[in-house]
Amino acid sequence: MLTYTTIIILYFFGMLMLGFWFNRQVKSKKDYFLAKGKLGSGTIGFSYSATQMSGSSYMGGVGTIKMLGYNFVPGAVASAAAPWFTYILLGGRLRKVASKIKAITLADIIGARYYSKYASLTCTIIMLVAFVPLIAAQLKAAGNVFEVLLGIPYLAGLFIFGGIVIVYTVLGGMYAVAWTDLIQGFIMIVGFAILVPVAVNAAGGFGVMHQKFAEINPQAITFTGKMSPGWVVSAFLAWGFFQIGGSPASITRFLIPDDDQTLRKAMVYSVVFQSFIYLSATLIAIAGAVLLPNLEQADLTVPILIRQFLPPVLGGIIIAAVLGAVMSTVDSVLLLAGSLVVENIYGQFSNREIDGDKGLSIARYVTFAIGLLALLVAIKPPAAILWIVTMAFSLMASAFTFPFLLGLWWPGATRAAGIAGMICGAVSCVIWYVLGYMQYQSFSNWIGGIWPVLFGASVSLLVIVIVSKFSMPPPKDVMKVFFEE
Repeated sequence: MLTYTTIIILYFFGMLMLGFWFNRQVKSKKDYFLAKGKLGSGTIGFSYSATQMSGSSYMGGVGTIKMLGYNFVPGAVASAAAPWFTYILLGGRLRKVASKIKAITLADIIGARYYSKYASLTCTIIMLVAFVPLIAAQLKAAGNVFEVLLGIPYLAGLFIFGGIVIVYTVLGGMYAVAWTDLIQGFIMIVGFAILVPVAVNAAGGFGVMHQKFAEINPQAITFTGKMSPGWVVSAFLAWGFFQIGGSPASITRFLIPDDDQTLRKAMVYSVVFQSFIYLSATLIAIAGAVLLPNLEQADLTVPILIRQFLPPVLGGIIIAAVLGAVMSTVDSVLLLAGSLVVENIYGQFSNREIDGDKGLSIARYVTFAIGLLALLVAIKPPAAILWIVTMAFSLMASAFTFPFLLGLWWPGATRAAGIAGMICGAVSCVIWYVLGYMQYQSFSNWIGGIWPVLFGASVSLLVIVIVSKFSMPPPKDVMKVFFEE
């Protein structure tokens, strides 16, 4: 226990020092929120992935694969590949447009494409509604780690961890977020590289482990099993294609580089990193099912495996990896939430100049306030980490996937269509969750196995196409920015 605590203290101290160091590098509000053109491809790539994967991959994802088995693997494969085809469909064009209009947030781009501050406001509100429970879920994961492995009460661990992440994010902005993501990414690789062989060996080796897993959960050794084929296909699409709209904190990394070559290299780093992590998570989950068959709270699989099968020094490194995964999502989402409030609510609707020192101060105060709100929500969150994250992801993917894609690739998308598409997509997603709960009394099982994101995004696409046909076409100046090279 003392070894665990010592390693975590050193790790947290290092993160705080990075926050103080990068505080000196931040000279403007744009530096704070974006660090435009000042980060390399490796830093951007690791930051993209670390933000996308989060504590849900290390705890919620492992716990879910432990219960569902190979049913969930197609979703993990799609998620690992997501950075590359998200870059192909969105990255290059998004980067160019952002440079033209000097965008700081994705809501800036939505507002410019659909030529309305109300389009920007709609985007901002939907993101903020999703962000607070998303951050709270990550903080809950950290609180669980403190409780299970360090013997620190949940609330104490929650406030220690949350306070440190909030402080270094408030101080260092995107510089601190991206560089800590890079460091945390390397620790994640080291952590899983240690745990995978230990867990698989403890479960009897791969062949024996797989055989025992089949005996414990026969339905989980196929790609459909207890879930319907529609559910499995939906998971593949949800965690792959719909990262376009469902992971705006990651997509914001497309706005950072000044050239396409840097962005392309960043996505290569990202795909390699995520492929390793998701393969490792699958092996750990199956080993966990064999070694911990009676564990009621599946989200605790990784912490308990660490406690039972690793010496304290190695266990401490992996605890740091788990906490690093949580940190990397919390800081990125927190920073994006702050930028949305400052740029797309305060800036647009106050009609006040917020550049210079004043803008930087407001950015830090807002970021701190949002972090504190999420910390309070995390005091008593729902039990399943992954499904809190999934609901937030589904809401945003339903609202933003096709407004982003059609906005960048289809000149015919109009202002009314963009706003209607975001609202109808988000509302349809919520309705699908409610209908699924009414039928199955569960937020993780849905009518026909169709994930809410597929239903919500389909409605959004249909609405955008129909409304665009019956509304005024976009003005020429918008077409020039978005569709002239």
